[in-house]
Amino acid sequence: MRPAIFLDRDGTLNVDVGYLHRIEQLELFPWTGDALRLLKRAGYVLVVVTNQAGIARGMIAPGFVEVTHAEMRRRLQGAGTDLDGLYFCPHHPLGSVPGLNIDCRCRKPFTGMIDDAVRDLGIDVSRSWVIGDKWLDVQMGHNAGARSILVRTGWGVQQEASRPEGQRVEAVCDNLMHAVSVILDGPP
Repeated sequence: MRPAIFLDRDGTLNVDVGYLHRIEQLELFPWTGDALRLLKRAGYVLVVVTNQAGIARGMIAPGFVEVTHAEMRRRLQGAGTDLDGLYFCPHHPLGSVPGLNIDCRCRKPFTGMIDDAVRDLGIDVSRSWVIGDKWLDVQMGHNAGARSILVRTGWGVQQEASRPEGQRVEAVCDNLMHAVSVILDGPP
């Protein structure tokens, strides 16, 4: 069983443009490739876990997430790294698309995407981290038994300013590269 880094997508790996629905909108942060390469070199499994409510709301074509993830992987491979898994939740309880307008096990802060990755990729959650720009990401990590980091990119600055009472987090970092330095410099 290997440790993993579970990564939120929009606002953590790439610029959050709202509902990303055109491939031209995909802009990885300048440090994303380097940060992921360092984590991969340190032996972590790299897994994207992303809520994609735009599908349930009829704003994003169902197949577009796969197109986006294929392009993201292509760019990361060009930077000398890759992702081991990509999981997304297409559901939202207030969605307008029948069958997707449900309260599901995979929507953050629930742990369905992490549970699936653990099953598929042989991950030790107790040695893993979740990195994201929302408290939902942090809480999903804690719900699964992992440690969590909030990054200030994307929605992170606003989230940090409205931290829920009692919300635990192992670190708040400026961006993904800062989070990587916390993970690699800290205790295992």
